[in-house]
Amino acid sequence: MKKIIALALAMIMALSFTACGGEEETVEKSTIDKILEQGYITVAISPDFAPSEFKDPATGEVMGTDVEFAKYVAQYISEKYGKPVELKIEEMDFKSCQAAVSTGAVHFSLNGYAATDERRQNYICAGPYAILSQDDASFHGALVKKGLEIKTPEDFKGLKIACQQASLQYNLAMAQLPLDEMEEIEFITNLSMGAMMVTTDKVDAVIMTSGSARPFIAQDDTLELAEFHFEYESEGTYALVNINETELGELVNEALRAANEALDYDALHQEMTDKALSMGVKVN
Repeated sequence: MKKIIALALAMIMALSFTACGGEEETVEKSTIDKILEQGYITVAISPDFAPSEFKDPATGEVMGTDVEFAKYVAQYISEKYGKPVELKIEEMDFKSCQAAVSTGAVHFSLNGYAATDERRQNYICAGPYAILSQDDASFHGALVKKGLEIKTPEDFKGLKIACQQASLQYNLAMAQLPLDEMEEIEFITNLSMGAMMVTTDKVDAVIMTSGSARPFIAQDDTLELAEFHFEYESEGTYALVNINETELGELVNEALRAANEALDYDALHQEMTDKALSMGVKVN
């Protein structure tokens, strides 16, 4: 009888351990655990809006400022958890990018998204990131020859300026300068060309960021930045993460905050603008 009871207890304990083991096996891994296990994180990008995201016509490589921030997210996760995590770009159109986030087909999406009320209701908006700075040390202004005083928009009257077509600086010039009382704008394909045009008196000023102007000033002591600053305020852009992926959303947000500190967005924006124009890609 004792043997029967002992055997029964043994069977019960075995069943109990099996049940426990079964429960452990059915515990679902978190999305972050899956990312670390598979060694990559996926981002949806629509490469049709340079310099934020565009494609090299020759190689098909997707690049841009958003791509660099997405790469940083993967790098940040890799360093935080001590496991290699690569970035996999899923190329699709703008609308499909958002759908891919909603359905969980990708982990996140970067496409220069503004954090609208509608998006905040349907996604986790991580960020902001990619903020063009506007302060005493970094601004949108004009590269000129020393001695040419430009302090206000009115000081541009009668002058000839150059800038890159369809660039942010072009938009600022269109909005804030007295173009009706100025010579026609000269379009340039790169900033080096613009700096040379100022040096050779072909134009009076080139509109560019202060960060982009400083290397030219260092190379040519006849050049300087005008005192004039364009009025500009950037709210930055946001990454979209599935609304139910709270933990992942917090991680992407954390990574993008770190990226803002680590990446010089003013310089990166100009670099990708120059790169796109050199490839014949339209810059927005």
